[in-house]
Amino acid sequence: MKFNKLLIPFCLSLSSYELYASESIKPIEPIMVTIPAGSFEMGSLKRESTQPIHTVTLKKFSMGKYEVTVNEFRQFIEATNYLAPQECRHEMDGWFLDSSKGNWETNAVNTSEFQPVVCIDWLAASAYAKWLTKVTGKPYRLPTEAEWEYAARAGTKTDYFFGDDADNTQVCEYANVGDLSGENILQRDSNTSYFNWSGKIANCADHSAYASIVGMYKPNAFGLFDVLSNVQEFLADCYVQGYEYVANDGSAHLSENCERRAVRGGSWHWSHGPLVERGAIPEDFAGGVDGFRLALDGEAPSLSKESEGFLVKLTFSQQQEQKRRKIQPQFPAPVSNVKLTHYDDSVTLTWDKSKESDAESYRVYRNVISGGMVKLLATNLTQTSFTDSDARSHKYDYTVVAVKQHQQSHYSNPVTTQAGWIDISNKIEAEWAVEFSESSISFSSDERGGSVLTGATGIGENALINFQINTTKAGFYRLAYRVASLRDTKGFEIYSNDKSAGINLVRKTGGYHEWQTQQGGTIELKKGKNSLTIKSLDNNWNLNWLTLKED
Repeated sequence: MKFNKLLIPFCLSLSSYELYASESIKPIEPIMVTIPAGSFEMGSLKRESTQPIHTVTLKKFSMGKYEVTVNEFRQFIEATNYLAPQECRHEMDGWFLDSSKGNWETNAVNTSEFQPVVCIDWLAASAYAKWLTKVTGKPYRLPTEAEWEYAARAGTKTDYFFGDDADNTQVCEYANVGDLSGENILQRDSNTSYFNWSGKIANCADHSAYASIVGMYKPNAFGLFDVLSNVQEFLADCYVQGYEYVANDGSAHLSENCERRAVRGGSWHWSHGPLVERGAIPEDFAGGVDGFRLALDGEAPSLSKESEGFLVKLTFSQQQEQKRRKIQPQFPAPVSNVKLTHYDDSVTLTWDKSKESDAESYRVYRNVISGGMVKLLATNLTQTSFTDSDARSHKYDYTVVAVKQHQQSHYSNPVTTQAGWIDISNKIEAEWAVEFSESSISFSSDERGGSVLTGATGIGENALINFQINTTKAGFYRLAYRVASLRDTKGFEIYSNDKSAGINLVRKTGGYHEWQTQQGGTIELKKGKNSLTIKSLDNNWNLNWLTLKED
């Protein structure tokens, strides 16, 4: 993304709100808390992007107690006619859905005026701060990355401001994250899961499936709410990998070619991570989990009449939401002792009966590939066994949950099938490999809902990928492969039953998300079971599937 491409819409945004700005408006100023001056060690040795650890010394400043809400942002739009984004990116199925119609006011995830405003981009958040500065005379701005980390950690050195929470059971008291509440609604609305997507599901209930009304969870020691997670927050800095160029006074890192802006904090739609974790986002990206809070130099100002009125309404909304949460049913205990028996054409699962007398039924989930996200396979089961007659020939997992009052438990420990022999009459999906090295399974940008083999720089130059295949007839078979590559590569050598069948080049397709089906050589296969091994000779390529057709 080039600077001049960003500059034009930004200037148009500025001119639009300056043209329509009302001089008589009395804005709702954010409720701020004072962050004391001090020094801290910024960063962590656990991640390359958070190094080097360095001492940052900050002057006293103030930061928004809450993330900016829909109600506050509405005032800006009505006063300025600012042209905010009219499409919003959602990630409700574990992959990037196309942008859907929706904006800061009307979208798929907001239901309250007092939730954080989302479906805006960094440009809109910055424009809001500039507008508020103009009408109040106070220099409101987005926080810097150093200010955010200092304020969020609030003097602590643990992963979270309340401790380390290794078993993921305490976080729901302090933040709105990917948890049992969100998992239930995500499975209901989208038939998809946080499980095996972005980390571990919090083993607790925060009672919010989407973004939460601000201020519903316990604050940190500085009095800030929702810093760990609710929506991730836009910051002033241009994002750079690592801290080599970051100032020690806490000021923002800026550059003319600011392709991405720093973001911090987690969101309701992701598994949470330590407060030191960093993120980045293009300035013009509008998503359903992105919002912001404001900062100000010096002491927090006293509340204006308009802000006091806002606080009264927010407090009432919080109280009503708290009443709703108090009457939510408890989640049942997880199912235990799940066992799997794999027959030729079916898989049978058994498990222990729930010890909770009011558990009504069970559900079985299955993924496409072992370690992947699970989807609902069977529901309303009243017995403690289930037979899946649609057995696959590769490794995949099952997990079982108990259900009561329409709430499902956490997932049982997964049970995994044994890899079988793949029938070559159809595609051989890359992720069906029995073993693979120097590569990893990722979502497919080629075919929706599928997976590919890839890596940080594509499949590694010494990767080995092993398949177990089955043929009904001996003979020679023509190889084809679906690949994406940044450049012409040396390709891979293929082995049939440990015997080399030649080298197949992988030619440039235009990028990791530009896919082509390329033709390879012939491979001799025997009737019945065969081993097929790909030995990579280069990197910068991805593999989706193979086919073997009788030559």
